[in-house]
Amino acid sequence: MKIYLARNNVQAGPYTLDELNTMLASGEVLLDDLAWHSGMSGWQRLGDLTNNQYRYEPVGQVAPAKPTVREVKSFGDNPDFRPTDNALPKQDANKRVSVAELYGRKEPSTAQQPTATPQPQVRTQATGDIVYATIGARFMAVMVNFVLFLLTLLPFLQNFMSLNPDPVKLNTGDFATRMAYAQELAAQISPQTMTLTTALLMAYVVIQLILIIARGQSFGKMVAGIRTVDAKTFEIPSFFKRVIVRVGVLFVIYQLASGLPVPINLSLILLMINYFIAGRNHQRQGWHDKLAGTVVVKTSSRPFKAKTK
Repeated sequence: MKIYLARNNVQAGPYTLDELNTMLASGEVLLDDLAWHSGMSGWQRLGDLTNNQYRYEPVGQVAPAKPTVREVKSFGDNPDFRPTDNALPKQDANKRVSVAELYGRKEPSTAQQPTATPQPQVRTQATGDIVYATIGARFMAVMVNFVLFLLTLLPFLQNFMSLNPDPVKLNTGDFATRMAYAQELAAQISPQTMTLTTALLMAYVVIQLILIIARGQSFGKMVAGIRTVDAKTFEIPSFFKRVIVRVGVLFVIYQLASGLPVPINLSLILLMINYFIAGRNHQRQGWHDKLAGTVVVKTSSRPFKAKTK
């Protein structure tokens, strides 16, 4: 059986039934593509022939097409064939294209029709293959940023712990009571310590923002060798995505989660959910990546390029 396919008014074929089913399984052929073979009165949607399944099993024996003498063509070349009913436009039917043009496959060097084997599709860019960051690398970046954040609070924490706070009052009771006790202790810390802590915290925030705005990387991502890029263009994301969504909106969400009067840390739960979703996504997108329209990739696969005027 010789089967012909068409997409966007461009015809390709012929293919054997096995080749068609292989391309269906690999996703190279879509259910919305048109198909025709001997015994059919005209082009039909492939999904209508397969009952929207990714395997075509024709019912009954289809009579072979009348053989014609023509030159041998390589795999994927169009035949000199134009069904009369429901056919493609004449100017497109006359075009001869290979399967490489229609489905993005590489043509064999000989006219022999090989058995196609599905291959994993790797998204490539002009600068090379995109390699998505692993969950381990992303977690490492978060830990580096968290340790730096704790270092900025170190003067405050040292003075706070020197007051011998009651762990029961800090960790039990309703949220308002715990905050009131923490504020009571904080009021006993010297102004010099508070000023130093504020200066360190501001420096940390400013440096992180500069890196995110300029490079799409926090300091932790730089250490881990990963960076954030736009999910569609794989270039540095827009200011809105980088700062407003990934920094501003996410900061508010995590702060609200951490401040809720519940016995568990919701910020940690959100972070775990994010990594769980990213681990099951082929682009390693977590929920906040989908919200911002970004992905995290290895810097080596998408190096930073400074903008030139």
